[in-house]
Amino acid sequence: MAGIDLAMGIHKDAFPLPKPTPNSTESRMSRSHTLMLALLVLLAAATIGGCSQTQPSDAGGGDTLIRAMAAEPSILDPQGPASSGLSLVTPYLFDTLVTRQTDGKYAGQLAESWSVSSDGRTIEMKLKSGVKFHDGSPLNAAAVAFTFERFKTAGTKSPIYGSIQEIGRVEPLDELTVRFSFAEPNATFWSTIAMPYAGILSPSAVQSAGDEMGSKPVGTGPFRLSEWARGVSITLTRNPDYQWGPAEVKNRGPVHIQKLVFKIVPDAGTQLSALRSGDVDVVFVNDPGQVAALEKETGLRTEPAGIDALVYLGYNCAKPPFNEVKVRQALSHAVDKSAIVKTALAGLGTEANTPQPPSWLGYSTELKGYGQDYDPARARTLLKEAGFTQSSDGGWERDGKKLEAKLLTSTRAPNEAIATLLQSQFKALGIPVEIQQLDSAAVMKANNEGAFDLLLWRYDWNDPNALNIYLSSSRIRETNRVFYSNPKADALFDRGLHELDQERRAQLYQEVQKIILADAPWQPLYHPTEMMASRQRVKGMAIGSMGRMLVNDVTMDGR
Repeated sequence: MAGIDLAMGIHKDAFPLPKPTPNSTESRMSRSHTLMLALLVLLAAATIGGCSQTQPSDAGGGDTLIRAMAAEPSILDPQGPASSGLSLVTPYLFDTLVTRQTDGKYAGQLAESWSVSSDGRTIEMKLKSGVKFHDGSPLNAAAVAFTFERFKTAGTKSPIYGSIQEIGRVEPLDELTVRFSFAEPNATFWSTIAMPYAGILSPSAVQSAGDEMGSKPVGTGPFRLSEWARGVSITLTRNPDYQWGPAEVKNRGPVHIQKLVFKIVPDAGTQLSALRSGDVDVVFVNDPGQVAALEKETGLRTEPAGIDALVYLGYNCAKPPFNEVKVRQALSHAVDKSAIVKTALAGLGTEANTPQPPSWLGYSTELKGYGQDYDPARARTLLKEAGFTQSSDGGWERDGKKLEAKLLTSTRAPNEAIATLLQSQFKALGIPVEIQQLDSAAVMKANNEGAFDLLLWRYDWNDPNALNIYLSSSRIRETNRVFYSNPKADALFDRGLHELDQERRAQLYQEVQKIILADAPWQPLYHPTEMMASRQRVKGMAIGSMGRMLVNDVTMDGR
């Protein structure tokens, strides 16, 4: 399958998508058996009121896959505010134009092929024919143009809003051809349109739903929304007309299972109990103790969920004394990352030395020297240089005010263990830290209000433009959660956004990382390793890019 290498950014040659793989069981049947099976299916369809001939039976009688998730989205509009729940559910309701595969290449999904102009300012894309939305309306170039134009007004709170704004015009050229135009070349276009937030919408459904669009999602995905019991579960039912699955699965047609249920289970321990009892089939685990226990149990399986993510300690750069570089550097030198990975994570993660994952363009081991390694002596020196004096009890004061901090984080595991260890490390330096753990919504509220000193948080993304999204001045009080601002960094972010030459783009991100590491708005802690735990009755599950659960090939043994 042709695609786009992540390091290349664009692909100039149009290419056809591969045809679906024939059903291997049917190919082994004799002709007479095949004709007999077809007759039986037709008779059954007539009996039950016209069920599709192509609807596959379940391998072992099971028809529902249940996944636990910690928090539900507020709406199911892919252009809405970012949340873990939104990015979990919407990929099964809405398809994107392209998908990013686990090897970092991009492959067409709703897009059949494309071409890019020599100056990078125009991209023409051919859509797949015969694709229909859940409401029966056809996917066409007008629907794609509508989706992106709506994004510019309705998607202001989306994490990809800035990248969408880089698109100048979206024009239908004919029924299945659409043109994207840019004032300047955009290096993040492909990573942007592969995100679940870029799902293509049905114009007629959006116009019909009006203000209720967030609870009446209509896409082209393999499932349709069946029921949303707020605070309990979201139930999706199989789309029998689906024939355009992603390139990385074998079954490109309708999924085999009848229902996909997202059960809202906020507590990680309760999720685990539900998995063991059979109330749910799949959970994603990042608690080291839970992973170790699951690996020993029969009837369950675990496998790594490949993600590009960073867990970091952030400083409130708008609040004294954390608005001072030397103070942030001092606290960073007090952090023993290796102890966090070994003790708090039991090895379930890798130590981070830069603000971005190693798999991304612009990563370099040489950047480690620009950050703050564990060095308590250096931390004390920097605090003294910042004007603090150490009292007889080991604490630090300046102008009669004691140096202390409030550490804000969510209740998601393993945050408590990490926060407790950080608290101990800062105490050893003489800085008392109060831990405040809240649910995700409360953390976001406190964060937006600046009601924190330190923030234990993480991001998951697919491109080094994440540094722009999470640290540029233009994103303060949006995705820039630490209120960091540096004009030199902003200028490099902008250049990286528009640089198509991948070698030069890598150099730009290396330069901006040097600035970030020196300014220390974050202390990068580790790259997490998450595990998918599932019951043995789930067959054919695969993990896609960014840890997405691919269910196209899933069959279920009976419950």
